[in-house]
Amino acid sequence: MLIWHLGADGRLLGATQLATEQHGYLHSFAMTDRHLVFILMPFRFSEAGAFFERMHFAPDLPCRVAVVPKSAPDTVRWFDVDFAAVYHFGDAFERGGEIHVRAVRHTDPAGASSPMGATMRGEREPAPTSGQLRTLRLDLRSGRARWQAHADHVMEFPLFDPRTPGDRPARLYAPTAVAPDVPYFNAVMSFDPERDRRQVHRYGDRVLAEEHVFVPRPGSRKPGQGWLVGTLLDADRGRSGLAVLDAEHVDDGPLAEAWLPYTFPLGFHGTFAGA
Repeated sequence: MLIWHLGADGRLLGATQLATEQHGYLHSFAMTDRHLVFILMPFRFSEAGAFFERMHFAPDLPCRVAVVPKSAPDTVRWFDVDFAAVYHFGDAFERGGEIHVRAVRHTDPAGASSPMGATMRGEREPAPTSGQLRTLRLDLRSGRARWQAHADHVMEFPLFDPRTPGDRPARLYAPTAVAPDVPYFNAVMSFDPERDRRQVHRYGDRVLAEEHVFVPRPGSRKPGQGWLVGTLLDADRGRSGLAVLDAEHVDDGPLAEAWLPYTFPLGFHGTFAGA
């Protein structure tokens, strides 16, 4: 596997070859001011079928973690850590000789390889139980890697204010599930992993909440000053909507909500860039 590194002007800066002795699936990656971090999830292939049907995560094997210095993109340092299926990352920072990477860790291999599979087949999906925030701690001096636990809030698609300094943790924003027996996210939360404190706004048991993007408030400098903008699906009323919340006061609920008289496809997943 090759990871290409491009400059802001599109020039090729270098490439890193992530060679490993086992199959490793890569969905996304994290970065600090100085390093890129790639988590390769171990899997085995069955004989037939589409790619994800053939791919079976291997929880008996460790994840291989590649740490690539931005100053030397043709080099890599490897770490091993207990199995996890990781698709999406929050922030990452360096402190005290360690790299800290916030990631949503799934420990259910079947659910991680086919999320919402039952729903797509028209079957009732169980309430989500896998997908909690964990911090991957990579000790650059000893070469050890470990997962650090946080409160077991079910969540996915964590985002943060990119203005957060690179040597300190960020506040995360993510959809979450707060009602019993709902097979989807129906709320959004602001989460401080350092103190395990959160603010939550619940849209209702029957409203599906997707990813909420952080939008900085123009003219502000303090991280966290801005809004969360996310999409919603109200299946009972057959409509889709958009909500805007104050990122510093999520539990106050939306500052504005707009609903369409019809639904649009799910799958909102992105970031904000100022015009």
